[in-house]
Amino acid sequence: MAQVPVTQRRQELVEAAFRTIARLGIRRATTREICAEAGMQQGIFHYCFRSKQELYRELMRVMVVDMVDAAVIVSDFGDDPEQCIRMSLLRVWKHATEHPDRQLAAYELTTFMLRDKELSDLAAWQYRQYAEQGERLALAIESATGTGWSVPRPVLARMLSSGMDGLVLGWLADRDTEMAEAALDAFSTAVVGLSVQTPAGR
Repeated sequence: MAQVPVTQRRQELVEAAFRTIARLGIRRATTREICAEAGMQQGIFHYCFRSKQELYRELMRVMVVDMVDAAVIVSDFGDDPEQCIRMSLLRVWKHATEHPDRQLAAYELTTFMLRDKELSDLAAWQYRQYAEQGERLALAIESATGTGWSVPRPVLARMLSSGMDGLVLGWLADRDTEMAEAALDAFSTAVVGLSVQTPAGR
């Protein structure tokens, strides 16, 4: 039987870790439990990761990269600012709600890391990346529509990342999709209200 590449093993362990943390909580998500979820012997874990801390870092990296990739593809939404803003935020929302285990694990990881001196820098990095994601989204909308903003871009980016973060966490708590999507629509309206047509975009 051909040997499975370590990159594939790492990916399988990452996905198993997301599911295990969501199911058991981070403190009960031992390497034994994660490997059992992945259908692997426990010894394989230390072949792929030097420590659980390294696994946690990889989990957060995967989470951030996925959300960034979901956020900034706006070229297929046309050049109407309102349509582009609404559809971009809806895409982020759909991506998040299609992966609830990842979202739940990510929130738990964040609070866990804030209490761990060796990992607290990763929590700060996570939210810096979310803010950068918000700026990338704002820039992508600007480029596609000729739109500017009535607030500084870093402020808008913080608003976007914090707003979507809160909407997803609330939905995880009550799973009231109808109410969450109504709130998303209202949030999108607020963001649209901050857009202004630039002279170059006229």
